[in-house]
Amino acid sequence: MKVPICHAGQRGVAMIAVLWMVTLLTIMAGSFSLSMQRNTGLVKNAQDRARGLALADAGVHYAMLMLSLPDPQKRWRSDGMRYEVKLPGGDVVLTIFDEGGKIDINAASEQTLRDLLIKVVGNDPRSLALADRILDWRDSDNLRRANGAEDKDYLAEGRAYVPQNKNFQSLEELQMVLGMTPALYKKLEPLLTIYTGQDGINPLKASAEVLRLLLGLDEKTIADYLSQRRANQANLPPPTLSTPTGGIRVAGGGDIAYTIFAQARLSEGQGAGLKVTVRRQRSRNGTPFAFVSWKQQIFGANDKFDAANFPMPR
Repeated sequence: MKVPICHAGQRGVAMIAVLWMVTLLTIMAGSFSLSMQRNTGLVKNAQDRARGLALADAGVHYAMLMLSLPDPQKRWRSDGMRYEVKLPGGDVVLTIFDEGGKIDINAASEQTLRDLLIKVVGNDPRSLALADRILDWRDSDNLRRANGAEDKDYLAEGRAYVPQNKNFQSLEELQMVLGMTPALYKKLEPLLTIYTGQDGINPLKASAEVLRLLLGLDEKTIADYLSQRRANQANLPPPTLSTPTGGIRVAGGGDIAYTIFAQARLSEGQGAGLKVTVRRQRSRNGTPFAFVSWKQQIFGANDKFDAANFPMPR
């Protein structure tokens, strides 16, 4: 019986096949390992996101509790005062602004709207046109103002909608008004509200940005005014503005709705931010506030809030 002889060439082919198989298995193992690492990273990021949002949410509810205290000496201020709260799992920085320090887009008079847009856009025909278009959007008729826009104007511009002829239901709806640009809306959004029902702003509740832009105050006057405002006790008369209001009406009122900014930072550096608007009213679960707006932002260890997409108090 003859035994087959394995030639050198055949042994070489077998060796190459084995090496290719080992290489392929190594690549597959490496790919699997990389995939597992990526999946682990995604899971961790999701966990950090959830923890950060839960921490910020806890901060918002803590702020609502402090706004509800019956003792005015212990109740948190809603004029931009910065509060830091240590909670299990991380710290939360909270800032609260009363919506009374903003202009109500539904209650603002024609003159107030024009003054607002002149300060933001400039004293040119665009301000008059946009003011008329806002008024045309919210009034109950279909009569076009001199520089306004009604149904046929929106259809002529190829829009798939027409003015609602009623009050704005949200600030975001303002972006639908003919002539409103994303850049302009970003400038207007921190100055406006739909929750006060008053024509004008309460300077005791206004942010530094509102005081600067709408009331035309210089930086020193603003700094002095804010310092005096925050030093005031609840039983003392409020400080008065010594400069002209520049056409924007000064009103009282407030303590109806608040915007709460919550910045939560985890021990690992990850974090989350919430911008929440709440209104005083008895909700179904018995709490004294109802949520009317809720926005969130996630940031990493070296990131800060993106002011362009998530305006934060200055």
